[in-house]
Amino acid sequence: MSTFGGRVARTHAESTPWWPARPAARSGSPNIVIVYMDDMGYSDPGCYGSEILTPHIDALASRGLLLTHYTTHPICSPARAALLTGRNAHSVGTGWLSNNHAGFPGYSGEIPLDAATLAETLRAAGYETIMTGKWHNTPTLDTVPSGPKHNWPAQRGFDTFYGFLEGETHFFFPSRLQQNNMLVPVDEYPRDYYSTDDWTDRGIQYIKELRASSPDKPFFLYIAHNAVHAPLQSKPADLARYRGRYDAGWTALREARFRRQIEMGLIPESTRLPASDPRVPRWEDTDPADRALLARHMETYAAMLDCVDQNLGKLVACLEALGELDDTIIVFSSDNGGTDAGGPTGMFNNNRRYMGLAAPPIEVERALVDELGGPRSVSLYPTAWGEMCNTPFPSFKTYTGGGGRRVSFVVSWPAGLGDRGAVRRQFVHVTDVMPTLLDLAGVEPLGEVNGKAAQPMHGASFAGVLRSADAPSPRTEQYYECWANRAYYRDGWLARSIQRRGQPIDMDNWTLHDLDTDFSESTDLRAHHPEKLAELVEAFDRAAWENLVYPLDNRDRFQKFADVSDEVRAAADRPRTFWPGTQTAHRADVLPLVDDRDFRIAVRFERAAVDQGVLWALGDPIGGMVLYIEDDQLHFHYNGFGDETSLPPTPIGAGAHEVTIEYQAHGARRGRGRLLLDRREVVGWTELSPTLSFGIFEGLDVGLDRRGPVLWSLYERRGAFPYSGSIRDVRIEPGRRAGD
Repeated sequence: MSTFGGRVARTHAESTPWWPARPAARSGSPNIVIVYMDDMGYSDPGCYGSEILTPHIDALASRGLLLTHYTTHPICSPARAALLTGRNAHSVGTGWLSNNHAGFPGYSGEIPLDAATLAETLRAAGYETIMTGKWHNTPTLDTVPSGPKHNWPAQRGFDTFYGFLEGETHFFFPSRLQQNNMLVPVDEYPRDYYSTDDWTDRGIQYIKELRASSPDKPFFLYIAHNAVHAPLQSKPADLARYRGRYDAGWTALREARFRRQIEMGLIPESTRLPASDPRVPRWEDTDPADRALLARHMETYAAMLDCVDQNLGKLVACLEALGELDDTIIVFSSDNGGTDAGGPTGMFNNNRRYMGLAAPPIEVERALVDELGGPRSVSLYPTAWGEMCNTPFPSFKTYTGGGGRRVSFVVSWPAGLGDRGAVRRQFVHVTDVMPTLLDLAGVEPLGEVNGKAAQPMHGASFAGVLRSADAPSPRTEQYYECWANRAYYRDGWLARSIQRRGQPIDMDNWTLHDLDTDFSESTDLRAHHPEKLAELVEAFDRAAWENLVYPLDNRDRFQKFADVSDEVRAAADRPRTFWPGTQTAHRADVLPLVDDRDFRIAVRFERAAVDQGVLWALGDPIGGMVLYIEDDQLHFHYNGFGDETSLPPTPIGAGAHEVTIEYQAHGARRGRGRLLLDRREVVGWTELSPTLSFGIFEGLDVGLDRRGPVLWSLYERRGAFPYSGSIRDVRIEPGRRAGD
């Protein structure tokens, strides 16, 4: 408690009042905006060689500077942790996705409280701190209502947070939209809702509200997009602009991007375009019957980035109208590069692949082409489009080749940086962003945070590079690791080791690249410089021990997500009861009860003759189940990641009822269910496959189907369709897990 600086006597007349000074930013402090993309490839903005229409990103580069050798951790949670702390991701517990705590220090999934975030630091310096969009830096089990909130955005320095806490969500129906620590009460989104617009509109709203309250207080706005991450979903008008633009195919368009990059002076003329990944066929070798489907995937992706660009334009226009554009530092970049996860032809419901399920026959995918990119699809593009997005580099997200590590980076500050429209080629890493922004803003790093001595940043300011083309890079080396893929950069040399997912780790399969003469990592020089390779491998090992990188883990997604404590596993075996009048139960509280196992779901309710509506719904367009009454008939629909089954409707009268779904999981992701009305079987055992699992965004609703609908035709007829009678409760009793 501060010492009182006035004088207290027996009466007011004899006393001297005193007020402690409020924390305030130094005069002239610039605003700071970070617009952060998700899974965007190096070449995707127009100013990096793309055919996608990004006039506002390009204008940002024209007002500012464009970096050609900026690198990142090649997956989302680690990159975001490094961006927000200035520290290597493993050292702040985020060596992989934050979804779960793996039981090792570098993989706890949460940023330690003694690692000061950029938001905490700027708030302490008198800034207003605002975040919209994707967080993904808290373990999923801690994002439930009962979870500890010490590592939610509002507890890590953001005065205002509006977005979602997990790694991905539906663009038309975000499953758990939060404002600070509270779930936003949404039953139905407007039919034209789209999350990319919402993140920017809210950011603009909060800036305007700040200016109405304080004309001078500087702000930090972090718009953390989930675009262009799967599911690839775009607004109809945006998608229409790209119809036919990808009919030439990925082979020709990758080569066209490469030529433009050379013509624009972004990459050296001597750069070689690496050979395509073995999984990527030449466009000419694809089945002509598939090409409309393949092109539609990339049309959707391009439309998503176009929408982000439009929203950047809205934000810039707002800043200009406020007279603050010149005094605002704007950074535009991505957490990692484009992905290979879509497979050879992409998938309409990509979460099937997440669940270890086979792709439907290609004929089924072709028949869905008109729905691809819309709210009923949860798609991802083919691997080949990811390779094109990463031009001119090989490799992808989660891997340590250039396609995963190297992304575009644009920074603008008209009042503080000259040399507008120039290119900077110095080596810079994501950990350098926080110290650079603090340096430009004149803010000192925190010595103490959350009652502890603050960990020092690993990053170094590259403000000098931004101010002078001749300034040296602030760093000469950096390690990389993701999913057992490794790399080490030092003084122009790169050693990298790429692993086969789910296979034993090959500790010795390093390649060596001289980036000063081989910008695109196209040539392996291991045999020519064995001593240089040995030097870099040793440097990686040393950095790995120092930064909590070990143990390396190359297991598949299912195995890694299964890393939970005995306490957590036991909790998933206990029955749970859910009540009406509550918000949607979190998927992490519900899905473990039905995840590839036997279960019973029973609902008790009262019904008058006219009552109808949804009794309960679990899931969304990706997959799930819904039980409802319509026109005096009881209906149950099962959506197994696109394999949909409706049980025969059953007449139901007025009175008190109990309806039970019993389910048996047989292994190999097969199962069957039956329907009981008042404990009597009314629909016998019927195959309901595949079994459900964690790849569903939405949890359980009692008495309606909020936000993302399980059954699309019911949503079109009835919307959320709240039940008009009274529901007592819904009880889920988990049973035996499937043997495999």
